[in-house]
Amino acid sequence: MKTLCLIRHAKSSWNDEYVEDFERLLNNRGLQDAPEMGARLMQQGFKPDQIISSPAFRALATARRIARELAYDSDEIVTDMRIYDAPVGNLLALIRETKDEFNHVALVGHNPGIHKLSQFLTSTAPIEYPTCAVYWMQFNFNSWRQISPLSGNLIYHDFPKNKE
Repeated sequence: MKTLCLIRHAKSSWNDEYVEDFERLLNNRGLQDAPEMGARLMQQGFKPDQIISSPAFRALATARRIARELAYDSDEIVTDMRIYDAPVGNLLALIRETKDEFNHVALVGHNPGIHKLSQFLTSTAPIEYPTCAVYWMQFNFNSWRQISPLSGNLIYHDFPKNKE
């Protein structure tokens, strides 16, 4: 059995108009939301074997803050440029290439790709995918190569402003 947690990067800063999109940093809210969402995932029992992140500054900063809350060594985070501004096909290819020794994987990236991937993989995908939202799903197979449309089942979905 495999589980995948799709995480959209936390809120980033738009204060400096001269900073390239790739280099945008997290703003104060993003710096607070990422560890909060990591703590919520930990409370739900998510323990990643691997975290894969876009190398964009805001995504990697989000991944590192979430990893800290999950007791995951941030030096072990894998970055992959294919996640940055990626269509579903690129994200799907990346997941299918994941080593089967990793059963619990987190993927930290950007919209619209992360949101569209959640819609592709499950029938219960959220209508909106706000910053730092997490969408954790389970697959009833033993190889990432078997991932296919609507093959996932929702385990947990949350976002920073959700006060349930």
